[in-house]
Amino acid sequence: MPVTGVLAFTFLLFSPSLGFDFVNWDDPLNLYENPHLRAFDWQSIKGIFTSTIIGNYNPLTIFSFAIERAIFGFDPWVFHLNNLLLHLVCVFFVYRIALGMNLSPVAAAIVALLFGVHPMRVESVAWITERKDVLYGAFYLAAIYQYIRYLKSGRSNKQIYWSIILLFVLSLLSKIQAVSLPLSLLAIDYWFDRPVKWKLLLEKAPYFLLSLGIGLLGVFLLSEEGSLEEYAGYTFIDRLFIGGYSYLVYLIKFIFPYEMSPLYPYPDKLGWQFYVGTGTSLLIVAGIIYAFFKKQKALVFSFAFFTFNIFFLLQILGAGQGFIADRFTYIPYLGLFLGIGYVYQQLTGSRLAIFQTLLGLAFIGYSYLTWHQNKIWENGETLWTHSISDYPKAVTPWSNRADYYQDTREYDKAVKDYENAVMVAPEKNTLYNSWGKTLFDMGQTNLALEKYNTGINLPKPFGEIYINRGVAYASQGRYQLALSDINKGLELHPENSNGYRNRGLVYYELKQFEKTVADLTKFFSLKSGTAEEWFILGLSYKNTGDNGRAISAYTNAIKINPSDKRYYNSRASAYQAMGRNAEAARDRETAGRL
Repeated sequence: MPVTGVLAFTFLLFSPSLGFDFVNWDDPLNLYENPHLRAFDWQSIKGIFTSTIIGNYNPLTIFSFAIERAIFGFDPWVFHLNNLLLHLVCVFFVYRIALGMNLSPVAAAIVALLFGVHPMRVESVAWITERKDVLYGAFYLAAIYQYIRYLKSGRSNKQIYWSIILLFVLSLLSKIQAVSLPLSLLAIDYWFDRPVKWKLLLEKAPYFLLSLGIGLLGVFLLSEEGSLEEYAGYTFIDRLFIGGYSYLVYLIKFIFPYEMSPLYPYPDKLGWQFYVGTGTSLLIVAGIIYAFFKKQKALVFSFAFFTFNIFFLLQILGAGQGFIADRFTYIPYLGLFLGIGYVYQQLTGSRLAIFQTLLGLAFIGYSYLTWHQNKIWENGETLWTHSISDYPKAVTPWSNRADYYQDTREYDKAVKDYENAVMVAPEKNTLYNSWGKTLFDMGQTNLALEKYNTGINLPKPFGEIYINRGVAYASQGRYQLALSDINKGLELHPENSNGYRNRGLVYYELKQFEKTVADLTKFFSLKSGTAEEWFILGLSYKNTGDNGRAISAYTNAIKINPSDKRYYNSRASAYQAMGRNAEAARDRETAGRL
């Protein structure tokens, strides 16, 4: 079976990703900072399906993360493996779709191999957050395959019909990009010579209604998040030129996948290439319309499928930090791959030999590029270093690599990157906040306060920078200044868990234990705490005379860190105060051993 070799080679090509870590680009928000992944219970599942992440509603993707987290913890190997396995599922369905569209097994294998190894796949497979692509893709492609079966059954099999609806819903819940399915089904209709009439549109009414509902919801959620306003300086006409240029770029990258940066930041102003690119795209579309009237079915189908699936991603609405993204081509390129398979099947003699040679060279080149492109997703440092080499005047790569160095405690490197980020975007107060946090962690509190002050004096200061400045004041014993800042920070950002944590610790230093209890309780409702934070809560309960709750807090501290004798001694004291002498004696014995 040709597809077996295709699947094996694809797995081999992407296998380096199994040794990669999470990256500090949306992975934290989707995974280990996601409050709905702390536990696997009904409340968490309900939260997954009733909330968004960064304005995106893809609950089924998050639910798949929750299952992995519940069984394996946050082991990146597991998450990467499942991304790769889902990609292989997509490759398999591509092969079956090609066969269903009457391509030979060899031509179908060529289509599947192109889909599997094209370098523009890397972002969707190697980036854990983009589970969205491979998961929605698996359901999306399965729906197309079922639709082909449905057509070949004479549209009499209701079981297949309802399976398509179900797969479509699952795809929509994985990623909003699935809204293009009804248009893809119309392209399939055209391939199978179903007359282009209003009847076809009416037949797809349930699909269009689902697409419309999810599409409007997605636009609303992105708007609420503020993603649609990030680059609001462009006019609608500018947006059209951005879309027209992007369309051409995606077509060029299909043949020659150049650059392949994780981030393509918006330019300060549109250059000549946006206008020339848009004009070229319009000529291509005009050519496809001409081919339609000339009944060039394979050519029209390939470009129609591509266009239907890329159209909603041309950033005319402009969500996100970049105006193009390699991952956006995951499904759209299928139409072009199928066109390649059709051409292969039609050629004979010397033309076929030349085409086979070109395909062989393409597979070698694509495989080489994919193997090396994988490596940039190893961790946050490799990811953002690659981005900096492509876009040294963009702020995001500098600030994100600095964040990575801050997390890995390579503070000198972090400070240098924050300096470079501020040179690019001196108006961003978030940079001064992160820079100040790094300096504080280095023990340079006065320098940290300078950065916090600069950030706060810029327009639109935000909650976290006040909270962090409050922590710096607290470290110097300036508790009233600390409380004033933290209160201001929580006023601006009332769900900031660290605000409650740090204010609670300030109250503890001031021996206002009831306030400490209130703040740390709120903190634990927002975030999983450390053993030391549970210990402080236990001590605060003890000082308010609530030994029962103190024992519970000490017990949580012991569960997290069972090797600290202070926790056992404190719990023993609380047990003793309640007359539970046997339990107190056991804890003191344990503390003695430690």
